[in-house]
Amino acid sequence: MDRRTVGTVAATQHAVITFDQLLELGMPPHHAQRFIDEGFLERVHAGVFKVRGAPWTYEQRLVAACLAIGPEAAASHRAAATVHHVLRYKEPPVEVTTTRLRSPELEGVTVHRLSDLDERWVTVVNGVRVTTVARTLVDLGAVAALSTVEAALDRAAGVKLITYRGVRDAMIAVARQGRRGVGKIRRLLDARIGEVIPAGVLNARMQSLLRQAGLPRLEVEYVVRDAHGGFLAVVDFASPEHLLALEVDGYEFHSAPKALHDRNVRDRLLADDGWLTLHFDWHELDRQDPRVADQIRRQLRHRAGFSAR
Repeated sequence: MDRRTVGTVAATQHAVITFDQLLELGMPPHHAQRFIDEGFLERVHAGVFKVRGAPWTYEQRLVAACLAIGPEAAASHRAAATVHHVLRYKEPPVEVTTTRLRSPELEGVTVHRLSDLDERWVTVVNGVRVTTVARTLVDLGAVAALSTVEAALDRAAGVKLITYRGVRDAMIAVARQGRRGVGKIRRLLDARIGEVIPAGVLNARMQSLLRQAGLPRLEVEYVVRDAHGGFLAVVDFASPEHLLALEVDGYEFHSAPKALHDRNVRDRLLADDGWLTLHFDWHELDRQDPRVADQIRRQLRHRAGFSAR
């Protein structure tokens, strides 16, 4: 077996290959050892080698680590978040997960041991075995700050890699008492999915914000009708004399294209009847963001003299 054949096989694994794979190709042990001794194959980890001259890449380091640990290993946690492009690190860590209780210590590699990493949580991205996006987000809380998990979660939803409910299902499947990091993703998902925010809570937050800003109270769950009395919509809050509607959006619509489409259609129907709809997210309202009151004030002033039919 010549070097070209070895190089061709290694090319499918980011230019790395194991000693066992060489033997599986039918290469005698002494022949494989000669490739190593001559420098054609450079040692990365015990039993794992890189083809000489191939550039070092991050994906290569991940593949090499997985090969060194075993066939069940997969890039995970921050490494998986990097591969899926939901987090960016200047120098991303090499992290892998295995189901084995014992595995070799690898220089520059963080190894996690989780018994519940079965194949449903593993995919292949650019030739790298890696945990799925949903599973990655669940695991990430064990090694990253809440703000980092939040950034990864919302980026994944924003580019349609996941839905919040899909991540919740993954969390439920693997959550157990004492599992590190699950509390972070649970907290974030509760804020984005949860149950529908009770009208009383929504009303109290909005009226508190208006009161502190010196603005008038608004109608709650106002039914908007057209000039002929036909139903148009029910909006969270309204100032009918200004034809101004306010809606508080949860995060779920960001990962649900139909919900966003339906919202846009309704906004256009209201606009055709002279209404302006302002959208705020729940977190803006919950933290009493002063910019919410500022925008409402500007529109009330601008739309003075408008009136509902």
